[in-house]
Amino acid sequence: MKNFVDCSFIVNFKDPTSLFLIDCRFDLFDEFAGYIAYKESHIPNALFLDINKDICGSPQIHGGARPLPDNNILQSKLSSFGINQNSTIVVYDEKLYSSPRAFIQLKSMGYTNVYILNGGFKAWKDNNLPITNEIPSLLQPKTFNLSPDTSMICDINYVRESIKNTNIVLVDCRDNSRYTGEIEPLYKKPGHIPSAINIPWHNNIDDNGFIKDLNFIDKNFSILKNKEVITYCGSCIEACINYTLLDELSYNAKTYIGSMSDWVSYDENDVESLF
Repeated sequence: MKNFVDCSFIVNFKDPTSLFLIDCRFDLFDEFAGYIAYKESHIPNALFLDINKDICGSPQIHGGARPLPDNNILQSKLSSFGINQNSTIVVYDEKLYSSPRAFIQLKSMGYTNVYILNGGFKAWKDNNLPITNEIPSLLQPKTFNLSPDTSMICDINYVRESIKNTNIVLVDCRDNSRYTGEIEPLYKKPGHIPSAINIPWHNNIDDNGFIKDLNFIDKNFSILKNKEVITYCGSCIEACINYTLLDELSYNAKTYIGSMSDWVSYDENDVESLF
């Protein structure tokens, strides 16, 4: 697979000095949970990036609850980890939830050798591999040039135009109850972006945090064949899971970083509800 690796990839990596592990565990409703978990135990030599503070920027009036960060600040932090443009990076979380957001952020910045640990930290522990609570020392940041690739992300203007295009499909990756508008715990308008279909992210991930068989996932995505696809969710966490799977299967896909939290920040934007 091109986007996902298993524990053996890390264990058997030939040059450990060029391999960097990024712990990005995250809880949607507890902003401190990820770092607390990291301090308690993590994969040896793993460094921590906070989804809210490092991988995402600070929310404003528009742009969504988890907008893009300042890439220069993030690049400097990654450099202090020892990471450069040629490094191999494996991102992981507890199972498989927030790591795809980190994957997309790093890939869009121009880091090319980025992978997601299939099954996450749980898989590592279930394989009885070593864990630690030691936090690696940081280095003096170095400057280097990256070649950003923003083809995998899009903004609200692109989405607005896409609604009118029959060759583009918007995919709401949240639970069906949020797509329909039956439940909305976070945002002022329940429902979904007009014309969007619903393919919940968890349909493609098993209970242990592993991606399901790719043939099974491909069938879940079959309605999207020969279309451009834009994934979104509430704040672009769950949308990134489906994006990485679509990309794995060579679909033409992007993800809407602002997602529903950005869409509903504009009063003039319509929201469809089935309730």
